[in-house]
Amino acid sequence: MSLSNTLTNSPHDGNSWAKLEMDSFESSSPAVLEKRGEFTPLRAGGDENPGFIPFEQTEADETTRKQAKDLLQQAREQAAILEKEAYEKGFAQGEKDGLELGQKKAAKIVEDLENLLEQVSRSKKEMLRLHEKQILELVFAIAKKIIKKQLASIDDAVKQTILSALHLAAEKSKVVLRISPEDFSYVERLRPELFSKFQELKSVVVTSDPSITKGGCFVETSYGDVDARVETQLAKVHESLEKAFLEKSNDHY
Repeated sequence: MSLSNTLTNSPHDGNSWAKLEMDSFESSSPAVLEKRGEFTPLRAGGDENPGFIPFEQTEADETTRKQAKDLLQQAREQAAILEKEAYEKGFAQGEKDGLELGQKKAAKIVEDLENLLEQVSRSKKEMLRLHEKQILELVFAIAKKIIKKQLASIDDAVKQTILSALHLAAEKSKVVLRISPEDFSYVERLRPELFSKFQELKSVVVTSDPSITKGGCFVETSYGDVDARVETQLAKVHESLEKAFLEKSNDHY
């Protein structure tokens, strides 16, 4: 068996191979190595530097990277545009939805207020119906207090009362004036004025009556009496208030 060229791994370099030149030999003859050649490294690309990259390949890679970078930038810009459009559309829709929701809520609030006002109105009417008597008495009590206070503070209040009573009297020739003890002195001084105002008046008798409140009087004549006491006037006020109150209540109900 003969072997002209045999390659074997070199123990010195895991990446190189030794080139051995061998003569042919018979199977019975031992192999004799005549010449040991130099080790020749075997690499991809021959004897070139393993870190070397051809210029054309470098330029192509740079172009590819630039294109990839440009595409990435374009993708980012497009994504930003889409995101902005989506936000604006979403905001507009959200604003529209929010406006509609606000309008619905406002309508509900108005409806609730109207219902509340209606309930208050019904409650007010019901309260007036149930407590009209108490309210009337309260109003009258206030009016009575005010009237009495005014009469008590006005010295000539009884003068207006007497003049009004004499105007109502059918016959004025002879009269008896019953007045409060507090007004007695004042009415006595009033005699000359009474005679001057009523020519038919011939006789006036002034009588002090503790049952009569200051500012009021009771006129007695031959043809009838005129009750001008404060209590009587207040009773008329009460009657007028009650009538007006009932008419107002009937209008509501």
